[in-house]
Amino acid sequence: RKLRKFFKNMINNKKANYKNDLSYKFDELEKILFLTKKLSIKNQSQLYFVYLQSNRYFNNEVLKKNDLRYFDKIKSIVEKLEIKFIDIHKEVFEKEQNPLELFPFGMYGHYSVEGYKKVAESIYNATK
Repeated sequence: RKLRKFFKNMINNKKANYKNDLSYKFDELEKILFLTKKLSIKNQSQLYFVYLQSNRYFNNEVLKKNDLRYFDKIKSIVEKLEIKFIDIHKEVFEKEQNPLELFPFGMYGHYSVEGYKKVAESIYNATK
């Protein structure tokens, strides 16, 4: 729940003085993931971080730039904490001739039925 709130706040942040410096948010993410990993170890369960990128496929340069910038920082945090990382871009979209076909009407937002199916299969294969 905290992780979902973190990403929602990061995306919707309107404060001008934080637009270029998100380090405070990434520190918060690291704390959340650390506690999550600690809980998964306690419960003897395996933790995976699934990164669902979508912005890089659309013709909005700001979205693409932010998506790639956030990806690198988030991946480095996940790897630092030794959490298994599943990159849906690499596992699904990079293999598609036209990734926009995995979105309804080729528009930003949710995946299409086929998109969700391929994402689910990818996660299943990575975790079995």
